[in-house]
Amino acid sequence: MARSQIAAPLLTPARTQDSDSAQAAERQASPDSPATPQHQVMPRQRDATPTAMATRGRAVMIVPTYNEASNIEPLLDALFSLPAHQVTGWTLDVLVRDDSSPDGTGELAAQLAESTYSGRLRVSHGTKAGLGSAMKLAFDEALALNYDVILTMDADFSHSPTDVLALLDAINAGADVAVGSRYTDGGLIPGNWPIGYIVRTRVACAVARFLGGVDPSLKELTTNFRAIRRRVLQNIDYSSVDARGYGFMIYLANAFVSGSWVVKEVPISFHTRAEGVSKARLFDIAEFFRIAYRLNDDSPFKQLARFVIVGVCGTLVNLGVLWLLRQFFPDGAVVILLSAIAIQVSILWNFTFHSLFTFKRYRREHRGRTALRAVASNLGKYQVTTALTQTIIFTCFVVLSNLGVFYLLAQLLGIGAAFVINYYVSSTYIWAESKRRAVAV
Repeated sequence: MARSQIAAPLLTPARTQDSDSAQAAERQASPDSPATPQHQVMPRQRDATPTAMATRGRAVMIVPTYNEASNIEPLLDALFSLPAHQVTGWTLDVLVRDDSSPDGTGELAAQLAESTYSGRLRVSHGTKAGLGSAMKLAFDEALALNYDVILTMDADFSHSPTDVLALLDAINAGADVAVGSRYTDGGLIPGNWPIGYIVRTRVACAVARFLGGVDPSLKELTTNFRAIRRRVLQNIDYSSVDARGYGFMIYLANAFVSGSWVVKEVPISFHTRAEGVSKARLFDIAEFFRIAYRLNDDSPFKQLARFVIVGVCGTLVNLGVLWLLRQFFPDGAVVILLSAIAIQVSILWNFTFHSLFTFKRYRREHRGRTALRAVASNLGKYQVTTALTQTIIFTCFVVLSNLGVFYLLAQLLGIGAAFVINYYVSSTYIWAESKRRAVAV
């Protein structure tokens, strides 16, 4: 199956922190201006007055909740006030999935479903089992209700309801998946966001890429602000992943970019939660690492580990062959020749197992079969790379030992430098993966 296409960010007007500050100052300067509640998010200005559009289909916004009683009513009011049909052509319903919140979030949402938003709001209840479990059950329900587009967002106003229109615009522009992104051009995070949160999300993305091998062309991996076409969810086995917390988010991100789907990142302004406290726990962090590790068998971490294993085995082969040859040719005059033979045997060993074992993605891209000419070309490249690394080791040893560095340490530093260069050349030149191109839709 072809790799997903990561499209260029949708060109939507982006706010800056300076413009937000200026608007806030104007509101404070006017004594007649009403106070803006903390949860209110000012809408983005659009280029023209919305006009009625032909109906494209039915969309539903999934909102998982736990102890969000102070946020759920204003959030629903904001969502149902959006001119979704006039601007995008989609009719927008909301599905609240509540995990038996002790503060009465589920009961409040159910009351609103029966009165204010009858026919447009659905509420389902379950036991507290984590975000991932809630999302899986909500996806099942949305698919059973035959919605064409399934959107997701948090209930704490960290995602602006007005940005929902931008996600639907991206779907209309050809995306199979639209991702609200803080990290694409035009995206923002709040200036008062704690540094610990920023570090945590950056580290999570780095872990997902290095440990999990998630396609680096998708910049936003941990968000719950997305719009997904029905056919995408129908082809993802999301119910099989054992994820209770935010590990479910990177599972989905990896599934989107691993398939043949068109994925577009839409710049959004992320906000600090309006009310309540964050639900992240130490368990979620541990689960995140576990799920990331299981995502892809050819992640950079696993590929590097296989490279090290093959290299260590090659060293043992080198020493073993040299010892064996010395048993048959004990004459010291030929030891240099025997060493050269042992080196060549270890090079062939390493090349063979790098081709079959280390760089699995390269082998899959060639469907397990590589033309003899390509094999010979790669072997020649590897021979040159090995000669280069041997030269680096020897040069480092001579230079550092002459500078007074202990000879074993000098040799070790040379080996370390040669290893880095060898791995870089092998992964980016000899067994390089096919380039993935970002396309505009």
